[in-house]
Parts: sequence; structure tokens; C-alpha cells
Amino acid sequence: MNSPNDSPLYFVRELRRTNSSQSNPQVPSLARTNLRGLSTYKPNGLTIVEMLIVIVIVGILAVVAFARIIEPNSFNASIVRDQIISLGRVAQQGALGRPGVSLSLTPNGAGDTLTIDFSDSGGTIESAVIDLDGVDSFAGDVNTTASCGSTPGATAITNAAPMTLNFDELGDLTASGFGAGTAVTSAVRICINDDAQSSVCVSPAGFVYAGDCDV
Repeated sequence: MNSPNDSPLYFVRELRRTNSSQSNPQVPSLARTNLRGLSTYKPNGLTIVEMLIVIVIVGILAVVAFARIIEPNSFNASIVRDQIISLGRVAQQGALGRPGVSLSLTPNGAGDTLTIDFSDSGGTIESAVIDLDGVDSFAGDVNTTASCGSTPGATAITNAAPMTLNFDELGDLTASGFGAGTAVTSAVRICINDDAQSSVCVSPAGFVYAGDCDV
């Protein structure tokens, strides 16, 4: 009598079992557990986008700090310039329809701070005090249009000789400068550190802007 293992059907079943085990090998339970752990792992570090944002912010801070360390005078002069321009434009706008509006620039006795006063016939409307640290030269003149870089301001702006810009009710400049003032026909210059980029020009129409007088 033939053994069951010798039957053709037995060999067919064994062949199928062998092929099935080769094409679908069993994965040990420990390996499957490790794979599941890897699939749910989330890193705690920064992403590439977050790292790029941090690098950009650090770069901007470094550039600002480097500029202040290398050229502090230029940085401080720019602050003084911007404050004069800002209050000068406020004064011109405030002069529309209002008589007796002026903007005065008065350093203190030691010359280390500058008081900018926007006022009218009723008194001070707005005032600001600015540190002049880093401003080595502060002068101005009327009806001179040459660059402050090549032709420094004619008169030093000091506590004893403040500079005043006077506006009429249309916002145009009237007699301005020092003392009783001079009729403005071309421009008023405010030279800071004898540097064109740090200086201020005021047109006869009362417009205050940075740089050389564009006339």
C-alpha cells in the first residue's frame, strides 16, 4: 500500500506550500514591532524651514549690530535727520490755515541734545528731545544749495543761535534761519556732520526732505 506522502496530490500541496513561503516570508514579531515603532517616530529637532527662518533673523540682527559698531556716528546722525524731517513735515501740514507756525532747532548748552519745537502763536504743539551723540557738526544756512558734503553749513546751530523755520498759512516758508530770519528764495539747509546723506533740505514751499537741495 502506497504511503500518503507518495501520492501526487501530496507533492502538489508541498510544492504550493514551498512557493508560498518563499514569496511571502514570515516577518518575526519583534521585527514587526520595531517597524511599527519606526513608522510612528517623530523627530523633536527643527525643520529645514524653521532653521532657515532662524538664520535669516540672526543675519538681520548681525547686520544692524555691525553697522552700529562700525559707524555709530552715521547711525546717530540719521536718527537726528529723520526726526527733523518728521517734525518738519508735521509743522508744514499744521501750518495750513493756521498763522504763526514755526519749527525751532535748539541744542542744549552742552550741545549733546537737540530740542525740536513745533509751535504756533498759542505755544508749543509738539516737542522732541534728541540725543546728539555722534553728531560732530551741526550747522545751517539760507539760500545756499550746494551739497553739505562739499560746502559745510555757514552758521553753527547752537543754544545761543538756534535755527527756526517759519511757515505761512499756505505751508510755505517765510523768513527763516537765525535771528530775525532771511527771506527764502531757494532753500534752507541743515548740514549734519557735513554729510549729504545725513543732512536736510527745506524748499521755499516748505517741503522738508533728506539729502542735497534739489533745485
